[in-house]
Amino acid sequence: MEIVDPRVDPRLVPEGSRAIVIAEHQAEYCDLPSVRTPNGYVITRWVPSPQERAAILLGEDIFVTLLSYGPINPLFVTVGPVNWNEGPS
Repeated sequence: MEIVDPRVDPRLVPEGSRAIVIAEHQAEYCDLPSVRTPNGYVITRWVPSPQERAAILLGEDIFVTLLSYGPINPLFVTVGPVNWNEGPS
């Protein structure tokens, strides 16, 4: 999957949200463009390759691996943008 700029319609995120790059200038990690909201969300955006899209269409599951060296972090995975003002449903 390709990481892309996650900027979304400003009406979908709380006021005060801002674009940031996680792990910028950390050679051991890839830069991760994201939007951080005041209510604690960090939004990233990923574009599946044509092969990944075909696998999903055929019913392949999506796996998300967190490299968390402490407590487990909550995760909210969506297909397409949602209204982040409302939170997970």
